[in-house]
Amino acid sequence: MPENTDERKQKLNKFITRVISGAVILVAAIVFGIIGGPALGAALCIIACIGYVEFTNATKVREEGHRFNALQVVGLVTIVAYYGALLLQDDMYCPEALKGWLSKNVGSFNLFTVLILLIFIIGFIGILYVYIFTYPKFRFQQISNAVFGILYIGLTLSFVYYIRELPGGIFLVWMPFISAWFSDTCAYLVGVTLGKHKMTPRLSPKKTYEGAAGGIIGATLGSMILGIVYTVVHKAGAISVLSFGCMGFVGSIASMCGDLAASAIKRNYDVKDFGKIIPGHGGILDRFDSVIFTAPMVYFLMSLLLQFAEVK
Repeated sequence: MPENTDERKQKLNKFITRVISGAVILVAAIVFGIIGGPALGAALCIIACIGYVEFTNATKVREEGHRFNALQVVGLVTIVAYYGALLLQDDMYCPEALKGWLSKNVGSFNLFTVLILLIFIIGFIGILYVYIFTYPKFRFQQISNAVFGILYIGLTLSFVYYIRELPGGIFLVWMPFISAWFSDTCAYLVGVTLGKHKMTPRLSPKKTYEGAAGGIIGATLGSMILGIVYTVVHKAGAISVLSFGCMGFVGSIASMCGDLAASAIKRNYDVKDFGKIIPGHGGILDRFDSVIFTAPMVYFLMSLLLQFAEVK
């Protein structure tokens, strides 16, 4: 049955809204990616906190119609404390003596790593204390979701900051976004034009193997272009271009996993979107569900592969 004029207008308005929102997100990502440091850390902290609230609301950590509960508060405090600790890596906020002390090794870890682990352990124990002393107010599934949300959103997103703090981070910081957003865009375009074989028909019926292949190729090529720029600017060995391509390839697969994992969570809890804060896109988590998977994967691959780049 043909669409009427009102339906076409609604679709057009929705598309325009989505494009404008996407453009604003892209500009914000570019600005904070270039600035880096505490500004980027603060922006990521805000995104992580909003994403955590969206996730815990969607997964019924907070029952519908209820106000914020203690589990969410402990989770948010843990995330803020963690991102606050990242400022200790910045010379502006960390005295030289303290920075030197935090770099000391204690067994297999330095003291900064011990501090980060301590923050997460305290957050985990804090959530268990809420569970114990308010029993039987909360179910164990709410407890596990509250803990999982801290790692799923708070920890993974912070790897964007870690990448930016690497040597040449002003170029490297774009890798998680290229892996995620190039993959998503190319997968959509190839899927719409050539897609025939359903990849996950019960979970995401529109996703096809052809689209997935297009997404992987697009992310790999986009990453190699960034690798060429990095090689020219830093006079690195040609192998760095292949390293970027490898990171884009693996990051694209991680991106698809992140997107599908978010879809599975939403289907499990019968929600369409995690939130409504971004017009045309849904919630923060709906837009960054891929990036939170690609960022840690890209960071660890980057730490390994760029050792062979021979930067001069």
